[in-house]
Amino acid sequence: MKTLKIVARVTVSPENRKDVLASILKCAALSRAEEGNVYYNVTEHVSNPAIIVILEEWKSQAAIDFHNSTAHFKELVQAITGKADIAIDVLSQIN
Repeated sequence: MKTLKIVARVTVSPENRKDVLASILKCAALSRAEEGNVYYNVTEHVSNPAIIVILEEWKSQAAIDFHNSTAHFKELVQAITGKADIAIDVLSQIN
């Protein structure tokens, strides 16, 4: 089975960090319970707490599509829009 990985890099200002992180952690807990999720880890840059990185693995594109349609994901997007910059990469393992 070929899984897909997502790396979401969230850059947030100090004044918004607490709210953004709370929204991310809430979504993470619910995302981990999704059938198509392999893992959903929230990390931060060692020397720059303004950078939060979400590392995810999903069983398929269908699992990602389902995740993106969930209420908790939509709530996350709404909660952090305008409060953080986000760069998202979807990756497929090649070896």
